[in-house]
Amino acid sequence: MRIAYVTIHIAPEIMKGGVGKKIKTHLKLWREQGHDVTLFSLTPAEIPFPEERLFLFDPGGGLLNREIRRASGLKRLLTALREHQPDIIYFRFGLYSYPLHRIHKIAPVVVDTNSNDVDEYRKKGAFFYWLNRFTRTFIFGPASGVVSPSHELVDILVPKHDKPVCVVANGVDLTDVEILPAPKNEHPVLTLVGTPGMSWHGVDKLIEFAKLYPEITVNIVGYAPKDVDGAVPSNVKLHGFLGREQVQAVLAGTDVACGTLAFHRNKMHEASALKVREALTFGIPVLIAFRDTDLHEVQVDTIMNIPNTEDNVISHAKEIRDFAYAMMGKRVDLNVVGPYLDQRKKEQKRLAFFQEVLAKQK
Repeated sequence: MRIAYVTIHIAPEIMKGGVGKKIKTHLKLWREQGHDVTLFSLTPAEIPFPEERLFLFDPGGGLLNREIRRASGLKRLLTALREHQPDIIYFRFGLYSYPLHRIHKIAPVVVDTNSNDVDEYRKKGAFFYWLNRFTRTFIFGPASGVVSPSHELVDILVPKHDKPVCVVANGVDLTDVEILPAPKNEHPVLTLVGTPGMSWHGVDKLIEFAKLYPEITVNIVGYAPKDVDGAVPSNVKLHGFLGREQVQAVLAGTDVACGTLAFHRNKMHEASALKVREALTFGIPVLIAFRDTDLHEVQVDTIMNIPNTEDNVISHAKEIRDFAYAMMGKRVDLNVVGPYLDQRKKEQKRLAFFQEVLAKQK
């Protein structure tokens, strides 16, 4: 297959992190299967994909001017995409810009969904909420298929189940795994990697936990002091945005990595978080506060599950503390966890779905 992978306006820092790594893994594994794959990305700044097709636009100068330049960049992308003549387009869902709806006239489009976009944009203000509500049907309506990382999102985004859907949870390339040696900390170190402005990370919960146990160090990567309301205790380290190697350096000193702690704020209960998978591939025990699509039935002592509720961290604070102490000096057994996360198996399933979509077009 000749596959075009399309992204629009993913923040460069996101493309340099776990999302970018996920996309690179897709490109690599699809090419290994003999497919012709090209990334077409509309981006406000250079991103680490030098061999792909990048379409830059200037994001400055106010909302209207930004959208005009974004639309201009998108037109250039669509022209190049049409000339490329792909068999199928894999579109990572993003906020509509004119004339994105024309993408469906180029080739069958499979939409890649990763969140409940309606609730996500509601948290970004009235303008973005209503823009997304009015325009999202331009993408989902004519789509030839939808790929979702969870069963829950299928029910939310395709409630009538009126088009082909494939659930493929996020995974990891098991040939690119580096188990970090367990640190020798005097007291436990917990780490959460997140993005400012996304309340469902539950950073506030972790700060309250840190106040209860001042001997435990809590790293919060991605958040600077300006991104947090009020003062934080001295055992909370706000690292701000870090590059991939810097994030790994923080994780190397971590006893327990925390997944998203407040998915309920986004009206979600199931996910396959990339940060959880990254931590597991480093061998780091994890704290999970949602139903993990792959791991919800896996019983190992290096994975702790707590409910997806507003008081989950505080009501389970002692158990989390005890888990953190118990995990000091321990690493995850990937022989047990790895088969559930194998990205190669997942990509075979995704590519087979593309073939099914194309077969229905004939």
